[in-house]
Amino acid sequence: MDMICGHVPFGHFGERVLNDICMRNNLGVFIHNAQSVRVLQTLENNGQGLNITVQVLDGILCHNGEMLEKKYVPDYGKTIEKFNEEYKRCWQEKGFDKTIRAMTLEGCVVRISDVIAYIGRDIEDAIILGVLKREDIPEEITSVLGNTNAQIIDHLVMDLLEHSYDKPYLEFSDSVFEALKKLMEFNYKNIYHNPIKSETEERSIKIFEMLYDRYVKDLENKTGYIYEEFLKDMPKEYIENNSYGKIAVDFIAGMTDNFFIEQFENGFIPTKYETKQKEEQ
Repeated sequence: MDMICGHVPFGHFGERVLNDICMRNNLGVFIHNAQSVRVLQTLENNGQGLNITVQVLDGILCHNGEMLEKKYVPDYGKTIEKFNEEYKRCWQEKGFDKTIRAMTLEGCVVRISDVIAYIGRDIEDAIILGVLKREDIPEEITSVLGNTNAQIIDHLVMDLLEHSYDKPYLEFSDSVFEALKKLMEFNYKNIYHNPIKSETEERSIKIFEMLYDRYVKDLENKTGYIYEEFLKDMPKEYIENNSYGKIAVDFIAGMTDNFFIEQFENGFIPTKYETKQKEEQ
């Protein structure tokens, strides 16, 4: 089956849950950007990987927009050996991925694009869900960036173009960078760490844990969807070189939101026919 390359089910929340599961089970750190590189190098093409250049893989590994900077300068001297070392350390040291720099200017574009893509979109989603109101955004932010996703994207992109033109790096102006930094802090406080949202997430954590435990058990018993479908075309080396826990995490991390929910429903929610049978017994 094809793997999704990017965020795991339910985005950053799902990433945090999978990281907690990995840490508890001695599987190392889990971060979606390193997992994306793993998909392309190790899991795709029936476990043979794809022929991707190191520059593209490096851009994927370094794309995490949570490391906000005023200036994005490429690590032009980075070698393939240094990339491999950084990739390895991403699995071993929590937060290490936020300290590395892309080897190309294009990789820097990807990193800042990640910030621009989600920072305003998350506000719109939060407003739709009733987590916050548009007028809650501080005036010191809106006076510089605006208060809609479209305005925020426009101001950030135009400022970046103006202050990066004809330079070997990307850079924001002082005023826009300060407003962007404050907006990120505002989002963390009012959206990402909002207690209303946390209550819903707590109920979802159990689903991740139940699926993980189910898949490990199925792999031990050589049964179930993960054994019969996910491992069907994977090479012997992949099965021998990875623990059941790591295989289970690979499987979950490659799911879409809908497939994740479908797997839970199929595995843990009785069908109407099954319920009727139990009632008749």
